[in-house]
Order: sequence, then C-alpha cells, then structure tokens
Amino acid sequence: MSSPKTSSSGANPVSRCVLIGVDGSDHSDKALRYYLDWLVRPNDSVTLFCVIEPPSLPAFSITSLSSVPTEEWGKIMQTRVLELANIENNSLADCLAKRVNARFLTQDASHVGEAIVKQADKQAADLVVLGSRGLGAVKRTILGSVSDYVLHHIDRPVCVIPQASYSARRSNK
Repeated sequence: MSSPKTSSSGANPVSRCVLIGVDGSDHSDKALRYYLDWLVRPNDSVTLFCVIEPPSLPAFSITSLSSVPTEEWGKIMQTRVLELANIENNSLADCLAKRVNARFLTQDASHVGEAIVKQADKQAADLVVLGSRGLGAVKRTILGSVSDYVLHHIDRPVCVIPQASYSARRSNK
C-alpha cells in the first residue's frame, strides 16, 4: 500500500478529496461506514453528495386547471425536504462520531450517476465511494445501476462497497 502524499515540506500529508454518494439507503449508509472504518485518512476533505431526483408528481389535465393537485404536490415536496434533512443529519452525525469533518452537498438531477461523475470531476475527487444494491447482471441491465454507470463513465478511482460482503465483515469484527 502506498503512503499518503506529503507536502513539499514533508510535514503534513496532503488532503485527498473524497466524494461519497449518500441517499439514505442501507447501501449508501454501509458505503459511508466502510469509508469511515477502513479508508479515511486524517486530512481527507470529505463531501457527502446527495442527488435529488425530481419527484413523480400526480398528473392533471391541462384543460381543467382547477384540478391541479397543488395540495398533493405540496405534501410530496414537504416529505422530500424532511427526507433530505434526515439524510444530511444522519450522514454528518456518522462522520462526527468518527471525528471526520465533512460537508453535505445536494444537487437536483434526473440522472444520479451522471451527476456523481460531473461532481467528482468538478471537485477533482481523488476517490469516489458508492454503495451497491448487488443487482445481478440481468437486473442491472434492465433497471440500471448508479455504481455501474459511474464505473464506466469516470476517470477517477471508485470504491464500490458491495452490500453483502461488508455486512458479513462487520459482524465478524
């Protein structure tokens, strides 16, 4: 394993820019915990990145504007805001518990994988950490996979944490 990069004086390690995909799922929670347990370095600059997909809103008829379901839309949006706040609070609390400074960043996007790739490039990330649902080849082809998309479209190191293997490893600790 290589040693961390050091500054020209050799005194302090240069920080890595680490982008961790979070969405409140068990898969992303396990990826964050894996990073915190096994990959973190003292000077890492950590960004917890949450991509918010546009919600599916109830349909209405353009010919009858009186039937616009604004109340339903309001409830859906309010629920999304609360979910996002929970993701932010829980993710930052996990980092704080391990004494890791992190920032939480959100972005609205219809394609999660594409948004992660663009953000990693924008930040010049040294490492991207993602969870995986553990889909088989057929399901991954049909349903799509964020981690699969990122792996095939990024030119940066990516650490994909498989669901089952980390669970088993933690229980043996």
